[in-house]
Parts: sequence; structure tokens; C-alpha cells
Amino acid sequence: MSELREITIAPRHDVKYHEYVCLGCGEVARNTYCEPYRTNLLDRRMCYMCNHWFEFEKDLKSNHAKKTIIGGHVYGPGNRTSGPMRGMAGRRFDIEYIEPSVYQGQRVTTFDLWSGSALPEKLRVRYPDTAKFLGGAEKANAGEITCFNSSDASAEPYPLPMSLRALK
Repeated sequence: MSELREITIAPRHDVKYHEYVCLGCGEVARNTYCEPYRTNLLDRRMCYMCNHWFEFEKDLKSNHAKKTIIGGHVYGPGNRTSGPMRGMAGRRFDIEYIEPSVYQGQRVTTFDLWSGSALPEKLRVRYPDTAKFLGGAEKANAGEITCFNSSDASAEPYPLPMSLRALK
């Protein structure tokens, strides 16, 4: 299938959907999502995932040095130290920022670490890690399940992520 083909999803529906080959991965794709995804997917001839990473890379181009990327995985370290809604169930994670991060050399402790997603290989090559776990913290696999070992709680914690200051 190399052409754009109109498809019907729901009878008597005024929205037109299409099926096409994704220019990113070569799989058959459909633009059967709400706006603005429906139009973006069709305009770019991309599937949902290829479009997601296309958009994500736009942000990476300008903000890579400010991101927390460890082992090709994007994280969001938060500042909350108590309460029920904390990432990684409120467990402790010590992080040190490395080159090319604007926070290079700074260390933080978070009790509110949120997991983004693993970068596809093509983005990992272009956007290297900006941080590393400390104190025994690591991403681990138990069979097909991914789990996280937290940092050693007996060590003195570093400042919270809100203390980070760009050096560059």
C-alpha cells in the first residue's frame, strides 16, 4: 500500500479517516485519532508512535542538556518529599548530572522520580545520557518486568531537584 486510502470507521460519521504507509517505520497506519493528531498524522504520513517521537525530538533538540536521561531513558525528578502522589512510590533516588547536561557535576536526591520512556535507538545515538544514578539505584529487569532499585537510604541525601542551577 503506497497510496492514501479513505476508510470508514463509524457509519454516518462526518470525519474522514485514512490508511497509509508510515514514512517513519513502513507499517500500515491510520489517522483514527482526535485532533490535532488526526491532521498531523495524515500531513506527515506517520503512525502514532513515529509522530510521537518526531514531536519529542523537536523538544530534545532545544532542551536535551536540561533533560534527565539515564541509560537512554527519560526521567522527571520531582521535589515532593511526602504525600501519596509521588513517582516511584516515593522511594529515594540519588542522581548526578554528567556532560552534556547544563547541571553537570550537580547531585540531587528525589523521592518523586517519574519515568518517561525509553528513547528509540536512533534518538539514543543523537542524544546521549545527561545523568546517572548513584547509591546503588538502577533500572533492573526481572524477567519481562522492569523494576527499579532505589538508592541507599543510609547516606545523607543531596539537595532536592529544585536546587539545580544551570552552569552553562
